[in-house]
Formats: sequence, C-alpha cells, structure tokens
Amino acid sequence: MRTLNIHALLLSALFCLASCSDNADDTATGYDAAYGTGDAPSVVSLSVSNGETEADTVDSVIITYDMPIFVPPVHSVKVNTYYADSIKVINDNQLAVYFNTVSNTEYEVTIFKPTVHNGTYNFAPDYKFSFKTKIYNTFDASLFNIDEKLTNENATEEAKALYFYLRSIYGKKTLSATMADPAWNTTTADTLNQLTGKYPAIHCFDFLFLRWSKPFAGSNWINYMNTSVVEDWVSKGGIAAAGWHWNVPKTEADKYNLNNYAFYSGDDMTFSARYANRTSSWQHQQIDEDLDALSQILLQLQSKGIALLWRPLHEASGSDYGTWFWWGTDGSVQYKKLWIYIYNYLKDKGVNNLIWVWTSQGLQAPNGDDSLWYPGDEYVDIIGRDYYDVKDHQSIKAEFDKLREITGGRKMITLSECGQIPSVENMLTNGDVWSWFMPWNGEYMTDKHNTADFFSKQMNSDYVITRDKVPTDLKKYMEENNN
Repeated sequence: MRTLNIHALLLSALFCLASCSDNADDTATGYDAAYGTGDAPSVVSLSVSNGETEADTVDSVIITYDMPIFVPPVHSVKVNTYYADSIKVINDNQLAVYFNTVSNTEYEVTIFKPTVHNGTYNFAPDYKFSFKTKIYNTFDASLFNIDEKLTNENATEEAKALYFYLRSIYGKKTLSATMADPAWNTTTADTLNQLTGKYPAIHCFDFLFLRWSKPFAGSNWINYMNTSVVEDWVSKGGIAAAGWHWNVPKTEADKYNLNNYAFYSGDDMTFSARYANRTSSWQHQQIDEDLDALSQILLQLQSKGIALLWRPLHEASGSDYGTWFWWGTDGSVQYKKLWIYIYNYLKDKGVNNLIWVWTSQGLQAPNGDDSLWYPGDEYVDIIGRDYYDVKDHQSIKAEFDKLREITGGRKMITLSECGQIPSVENMLTNGDVWSWFMPWNGEYMTDKHNTADFFSKQMNSDYVITRDKVPTDLKKYMEENNN
C-alpha cells in the first residue's frame, strides 16, 4: 500500500523524468521552460458538488482544472481509507478518478501532491473534497402480494381504514413507534418528543395488569376501563397498538392471590396452553374470565371509533434455551390452538376493531422453526419480529426475508420490538423496510442503545412517519386513494 512517505522520493524521480523523458503525454510541449515554473493547476469544478448529501451513485468523479494537466506514472489519490482503482487524464484538463460508489455512503477523496502537474512539473497542492450518495430504496415490492382485506370479515371501518393506510405506505416509508411502560400512559412517547420534537406515529399499550384493574379489582393504580389515555392519543393523530403480557395464577390455589400471578413460565407454573385449551379445566375458566374482561375494554374503544394493532401471545417459541412465556411451554400445536381460540372468542364477542399481529422469534431447533408456530393466514393480519441484536443500527435483511417466506409475502412485516433500531437509511439501502419499528421502553430509549442524536435524525427523516404525518382522517384517506 502506498503511503505519503514516498512523496519525497517521487519528487526526486520526477525531476529525473522531467530531464530525460521522451513521453509526450508527460512533458511540456511548445515552449522551453525551467522545471517547476508557471502556475500550478487549480481545480475549477467537480462532477459532484463538494459537500453534496444527495449525490447519485457513480463509477467515477471528474475533476476539472484551469489548464492542461499531466499525471506521472506513480500517483496518489485516496478514496476514504483506500486508493482509487485508477485515474486518467481526459480532455486535456480533466482528471477522472475511478471508483464504484454505493448508496447512502459518505466519500472523501484526496488528490495528494505530487499527482497533478502543469507542463513544467509545477505540482498542484493536495486537494480534498467529500460527498454522500443518496438513499435508494431497494425494497422489492414484487416479492409481496399483501392481502387486501383483514382476516375478520366484520372488521370496523376504522380497522379497515388503518389497514389500508399501512398497506399503501408499505415498503415506501416506515412508521415510528414507542412501547408504553407498564403504566397506562404515553410517557415514552412524550420522552421521544422531548428528544426529537416529534411524536411517534404508533404508541403501544399493554394489558399487563388486567387482573389488578376493573372490572376485576378496585384499580387504585390502573383502570383499563378508563380508556381516555388511548382516546387522547388517537384524537391527536396517533395510531394505537396493544400487547398483553398475560398474567395468570401459577396454580389453582393462587387464583385469588394476585401476588402469585405470572406470565413467565417456571418450575412452579402449572398454567399452560395445553390446559387452557381444555374446556373443563380451571385454566380454561380463567382464560374465559380474562377474555371477557378484555373484550369489555376493547368494545369500549370500538364504540369510540378506535382501531388497535393487536399483538397478543408474542414470542411464543422463546429462545434456544426454552420458552419463557406460559403460552409457549406446550409447543407450537397447543399455542396455535390457543391463538385461534382467543381470535374466535373476541370475534364472537363482537370485537371487530383489531388488526391481529403475530410475532416471530426467527428460531430454528430445538423449539422448531418459527413457521411451525404461525397460526395461519386466516388468523393473522401482520407478522412481526422481536429482535434485540442489531449492531451499529445496521439492517437485518436476513430476518426480514425469513418472515416473508413464512407467508409467501401475503402479510406486511413489522419490527414489533427491538433494542437498538436499524437506521432508516440502512433499511432502505438493503430493502428490509419494516412497516414500523418499536424500541422497548426503559434503557432502550437512552444513549445506551439509541442516542438522542440518532433518534433525532431518524424521527426527522423524510422516510419515517411520525404522528404529525399520519393522515388526520384515515377513512377519508381510504376513500380518496382506493382506486
């Protein structure tokens, strides 16, 4: 590899070349002049603007000088940390520097002295310029054939309109989202707004404490029956989502002991999908009680014209070390039966404002390929991936492709939970444009995983939808765009 240490040697060698070379392309012609005299060449223009941030991808950059130029046999032109593939003088006064550029990348080009000189070997000084190539969206829409309708034929107009909107922007832009802390609030969305000046398009609530809330308990802390926090979010243009860390009694004796409820599986947890699916069991009775209470809350939201991105029974397959939620401990067959049961239960209750989001873990053995856990196209509207191993905000195209294969491209794909967020530039560049991205709460909203600078850039990107960019009337949007 060349280094700048050779430049002194080059000057000495070039002095010799000036004295004895017969190469007509590299010597002065038409006049007899002393070595190193005359004005040194000066740059007058570039084929790409210095400092440009939306440059096209190219395989060469042309630097135009104010006079005919010459290049010695040995030269030094650096592109970032590497040397240019080749250079060539064209049209007498232009230097072509050849290197392939890719999208969404910053380039710094340095033409070191001695590389360009006039006819008497007066060398141009070092010249440096930089630019960044534009973002190209490589999302391949031909790989998808998204279902036009929701799985629930009785879906509310609000749910239909929200689904239509998600379909209309899929692959073109991505929606921002936040996950609520366990309380019934929008604290994390407010925090993001303080950092970036923008609210996320989606805020996800959680029915974690259903048994501690009305209609079951006195709800000194959380009352899910009071849906004003969700109503307020939607009234301001936001999209509402909900998940459920489903707390259940560890044993039958704990049914009325809220201090011994859990959603994680464990040695003392006798509650599982197999027993919940048995209609004669106490676990099944508990399931029905919880679903009945939940349906009252969902119906209240439905009556107020609010649709939900609904993500129950998430991460069922757990990890390579075993499943961690009770709904996954009995395997994929029992899990799918439970999913279908709650789907039909809520539908039979008249809950029609849900867009059903199923979550993959992208696992292989020992818990089985995640496609084995997929409930079926007729019970799922959107599929998601919970992924916490993103590094340097890179794309995770391989995970995206795995999910597409599960449904053959019939369902939109979302990054339903994450730690560090892939940058939207990397999503677009590599083609894994998730429907939305949702970092978990707590430390994942801090510099430990996503810095304030990153959040600000991401949320203010033209390719990221924030709450202020969501159409104010999704039903009207559907009517105007449903060609």
